[in-house]
Amino acid sequence: MSVTESEECGYRLDIGLDDDDIGAAPCDRPTWTDHDRCVWHATVDGKTPETFEDFQPDAEEDLDGAYLKEASLAGVDWLTDTSLVGANLTDAELNNADFSGSTLTLATLTDVSGINADFRGATLEGAIFTNADLRRASLEDALLDDAVFTDVHIGGETSFDDVNVYERKNVDPTLSADTSLEAAAWAYRQLQQVYQENALPKLARRSYNREKDARRRLAWKVRKYPTALKWEISRWVMKYGSSAYRVLGVSLLVILVSALLFPFTGGIQETQDGQALTYTIENPQDAPPWWLGQILLKSLYFSIITFATLGYGDIQPVGIWARMLAGVETILGSLLSALLVFVLTRIVTW
Repeated sequence: MSVTESEECGYRLDIGLDDDDIGAAPCDRPTWTDHDRCVWHATVDGKTPETFEDFQPDAEEDLDGAYLKEASLAGVDWLTDTSLVGANLTDAELNNADFSGSTLTLATLTDVSGINADFRGATLEGAIFTNADLRRASLEDALLDDAVFTDVHIGGETSFDDVNVYERKNVDPTLSADTSLEAAAWAYRQLQQVYQENALPKLARRSYNREKDARRRLAWKVRKYPTALKWEISRWVMKYGSSAYRVLGVSLLVILVSALLFPFTGGIQETQDGQALTYTIENPQDAPPWWLGQILLKSLYFSIITFATLGYGDIQPVGIWARMLAGVETILGSLLSALLVFVLTRIVTW
């Protein structure tokens, strides 16, 4: 294809951002034959590699606003490190294409086929992936703040970062004023949705926990201490609602600590054959080992039935402190039991 040298394209990208670096200057490429824009900005569907045979971009070339709707770009390797801000790649074929290091901020990738495509290190902030096929695609180190993934198809071989690049390298997003942790939380949230839609529950749980952990660290960083404490409790008690084992572990800890405290806070009293027998420890050094063992066993039994709110009535706490401890343990037992049900239900629905 030939070009008409007498006219310049003049296309200027307008995406409504107050950024002097995006769309600042009009395109000065020559217009494409029989079109009023250059080959990159002409609104012609179905462009092919042959279309760009004489116009392949140099490294880091500015192709912002490129019109590549329904383009066939399978296997191309000359778009690495280019700037494709606001590009329209709707329904494009990108199988095996190499976009590593490219800038696809606010690009539209609706209905694209990107099987085995390479987006490593690409800037995909604000990009829209709708009904995109990204099976076996590589997206390590990609910047995903404000990117939207809807009905995206992936497989077990589609690769994302285990730890997001914003968090791992403390990279600030380029599109928004968010902090690196806010950007990381957004990316984890999007990946959680993608994994859930593609029946990958383990990866969905991993992204969910990463998101909550990023929000917890952010709360400490911006000194929102009540929120930070809430996240810390959620983290240690139930791993943000994803670990039944952690809830069981905390429950066991409450039972054991309470069992150890009862003998030192007034003790417990058992009625046998009409006689009251009090199990308490005042001077552990003077008590024989067999008596200490019996006290701890009785205390453990009482702690278990108190935690489980069974209340058989055969053993009672003695003194105000023991009664207060029993009341606190009963409340914690009810709360942890409810949390266990919540976590188990959540795990089933992943």
